[in-house]
Amino acid sequence: MKNELTNYTEGFFDPLFDFFTPDVIRDSHVARGLEMRTDVTESENDYELDVDLPGISKDDISVTLDDGYLTIKAKANRNFDSGEKRKNFVHRERFSGVSSRSYYLGSVDEEKIEASFNNGVLHILVPKKVEKPIENGRRIAIK
Repeated sequence: MKNELTNYTEGFFDPLFDFFTPDVIRDSHVARGLEMRTDVTESENDYELDVDLPGISKDDISVTLDDGYLTIKAKANRNFDSGEKRKNFVHRERFSGVSSRSYYLGSVDEEKIEASFNNGVLHILVPKKVEKPIENGRRIAIK
């Protein structure tokens, strides 16, 4: 399985210096979105993905397969009250918005993909496509 997502770069400022950097630079790491830390395992018959989505509702997650790419989209809806919006944050890491992550799967059995969500972890089982063996010595009829 090949991860097609380009990893973000942390930037050249050490987090220790976040307090001294301008808001635009300091908050740029928030723009990268919700981090979807993912473990991918492979067995003879399938791939399994475990994606951490803490604080996300199952209804705010979608999993799609299009042109060989499995895409996970999650909407983080942090309802900050109006008082919180007026605060002068020194550091802010909580994300609100939509984030996605895609994986190229190759040859898989699209009809048998299963997904479940429990305790903030999205589990996706992706069975590999079983290729039919080519018959050796098969006689071809001549018409």
